[in-house]
Formats: sequence, structure tokens, C-alpha cells
Amino acid sequence: MAAAGAGLVVDSMAADVVSALRDAGIESILLKGASFDRWLYDPDAPRIYSDVDLLIDRRELHRVAAVLSEIGFAQPQAELRPTHTDHATVWRREPDRLEVDLHHRMVGVPAAVDAWQVLPSETETMQIGGRELRVLNPAARAVHIALHAAEHGVQGEKSLFDLERALQRLPEPTWRSAAAVAARLEATEAFAAGLRLLPEGGALALRLGLPEDRSVETVMWNQSVPYSSWFVNRLANTPGVAAKLRLLARRVAPEPEFMRAWYPVARRGPIGLALSYGWRLLWLAAHVAPAVAAWLRARREARRAG
Repeated sequence: MAAAGAGLVVDSMAADVVSALRDAGIESILLKGASFDRWLYDPDAPRIYSDVDLLIDRRELHRVAAVLSEIGFAQPQAELRPTHTDHATVWRREPDRLEVDLHHRMVGVPAAVDAWQVLPSETETMQIGGRELRVLNPAARAVHIALHAAEHGVQGEKSLFDLERALQRLPEPTWRSAAAVAARLEATEAFAAGLRLLPEGGALALRLGLPEDRSVETVMWNQSVPYSSWFVNRLANTPGVAAKLRLLARRVAPEPEFMRAWYPVARRGPIGLALSYGWRLLWLAAHVAPAVAAWLRARREARRAG
């Protein structure tokens, strides 16, 4: 009952946010949430969700941010820091601390591919929070489930459970349609990698004729590598010694704005800022070996798969 009640609160917020965006002439697509719950779960055992995930046209980011600000949302300070994933930003409303995850791309889809040019034609409407909201259709939802599983890897208990339910409940023609959508998104590799996290998904991938080659990045998602491993991967893929050194310099000594967002002590004047740089060096020293080791394991596995 508590999960269902929390879901109703989130659904109401989703309806309010989508309506505010529509009033500003901005379309959005609701991801996960009620669209997964009603599709794959039973009323007596609902899927627990506590935030709203919206996909929007990345060209509308500034306008969407203005609308969210007008209706009481703001970005938490931690969101000001760069991460290895640049597909979404978090917006929070006080005092209830409800959040909107604003997606302008999907993990597993190459950055050069505009998902908004593909997914709006793969939608349907669903009554959520008292309003008709746009959600992905079953084939596109199946793609999202597999990509979400690939993103969170073997440690993503919730995403793997979603994938397990989908594999049990969706007919194979839906999965074939999903493979076609993944191909249009140029996300076939990540789609296949997500499916192969479960034995029944691996069998399905074989029947669908999905490729077995995997990139280092896909293996890294599947293995839930440490955050710092993504920097190692970025450094390895940066051409030229000078460019690598510039990247390393920014990693070791970021701009003060970054330090103040990431380290509370850096907000306490010049001395606090200086202390934060010392703390960062200690943090990097403690994390570099595990990060490099995880990246090397991922690279070896990707080469074996290739």
C-alpha cells in the first residue's frame, strides 16, 4: 500500500510537470514509472518508483529548465559536477524533495544519435495522474528495459528484475520490433549486452541474431565498474600526449566551481578551497588502482568478445 501510495504521488507530479511543459509548447515522453508498473507488474505487487523520468528534445533544454524553475524545481548542487554520464540532469522540488530526472539522451545510444528523431514515433498515450501522458510503446519500452539493464550491469538488481519480467511476459514479436527500434537508435550492441545479462535474454539475443561483439564501454556498464574507470577510459581514448596531459590536469586540479560543488570544505573560503585540493589528491590516489584494474578487465573481455 505504501508503494502504491508513493506511486500515486509521483504520478500526480508527472502529470503536473508534463502539463506545464505542454503549456509552454514543449513535448516530453514519460520513461519507466507507471508505464513499467502497469505493463510488467501486478496491482498487489507494484513496481516501486520515487521520481519522474522524462525524455525531452535536447534542443529544448534551456526552455525546459526555465519551466521547471517556474514551477518550483531546482538542480541540487551536486548536479553541477560533471560525471561519466551526460544523458540526464536531476531537478528537485522542496520541501517534498520529489525529483524529475530530465533525459536528453539515453545511455547506450551514441551521443551523435538524436533519440528524439526516433522515439516520438514509437509512443502511445497512458492515463497517468489524471491526464493523458505520452509514453513509449511496448517495443521501445523493451529497448529501454534492455538499455537500462546494460547501464546498471550485474549489480542493478531493480533493472535486472524489470528485464526478467519483460522476458517472461513479452512475446517474441515484440522483442523483434524492439531490435528494429534499437537498430534505428544505433544501440544494437548495448541492447544485446543488456539482454545477455540473463540466460533467457542471451537465448533470445541468439534467436534474434544479435551480434556478440562488445565494446569496452558496454562491458564496463555490465560489470558496474567504479566511477573513476570512466575517466581512465576517456583518457585512453583521447588522442595525443598534449591532450591527455590537459585532461589529467583538469582531473587533478579542476576549476574552483567544481571543487565547491563537490567538496563542502571548499565553500569555506581560500583555506577551505586549498584543503579541498589536498583531499582530492588523496581521493584520487586511493581510487586510481581499482579504476585502472577494472578498466583493464573490461578491455580484455571486450577483446575476447570481439
